[in-house]
Amino acid sequence: MLDNAQLVGKRIRSLRESRKLSLLKLAELAGISTKHLGKVERGQSKISLECLEKVAGALSVPVKDILDADHEQGRAALTAEITSLLPELSDKDTQIVYRLVKMLAGR
Repeated sequence: MLDNAQLVGKRIRSLRESRKLSLLKLAELAGISTKHLGKVERGQSKISLECLEKVAGALSVPVKDILDADHEQGRAALTAEITSLLPELSDKDTQIVYRLVKMLAGR
């Protein structure tokens, strides 16, 4: 399971790539060093709140969108989390989840 620094770094990278920004360009827009941003994205360095706010501004997203990174976990962790949540759903919601997963799997 990824720790918080790794999850946040992975989320920043995902947002950066979805906007087709290079590491260098995002670092320039945020006013931080490329080296530090690279370490943050790799989960090798924790990001300060001030730096997080700069990166969020450069990506045009609220800070909460970067911090909401649970879905950036690996497949096994996500599968386990989904499985643990299923018993809490109503029968109707479980059927909706089933149909959704089946549709996404192309079946």
